[in-house]
Amino acid sequence: MSVFKIDIGGNNKFEPWSKDFWIKILVMTIAICIVCWIWGADTPSQTKPYIDGPIYAIVLAIIISILNGFLKPLLSLLSIPLIISTFGLFILVINAIIVMIAAWFMGSHFDINGFGNAFIFSIIVSVLSFLLDIPRRVKKVSDLLSSKHDPYRENNPERNEATFTEYEDVTDQEEN
Repeated sequence: MSVFKIDIGGNNKFEPWSKDFWIKILVMTIAICIVCWIWGADTPSQTKPYIDGPIYAIVLAIIISILNGFLKPLLSLLSIPLIISTFGLFILVINAIIVMIAAWFMGSHFDINGFGNAFIFSIIVSVLSFLLDIPRRVKKVSDLLSSKHDPYRENNPERNEATFTEYEDVTDQEEN
């Protein structure tokens, strides 16, 4: 029996009907826009990543999320020996591959210009997404640890009295 469960994230569940999915899309879109604004090119070039605009950043974030939900578990499963032998660093290569596949889907609207840029782009977007998502994760953990989620607190409106058993003091009773 578990007393409480904390899900801090890190899972690759593809649940497009959930609010968390769309918040992650928004966070990733902001991270993609920041990376392309600071590091990217204004026009397609041979050295820097390029994206047409914020609308295409949203589409790119959706494509990357879909690929992370379906393709990343398969690639991770197939590369377990490499992931173990590199102490998990091969996941960064898988992330770069996913960015390159997403660039292929986006066509001329997103150009990453090679594996090296995809590798760096995926690292920076992952770190920025993590940093931008910290307030939501802190709120989620604090909500889980607050009294409104504790079924044994009396002030919890979801407390079900039927789950508690009656207490009977048997310490003072004599044996028959």
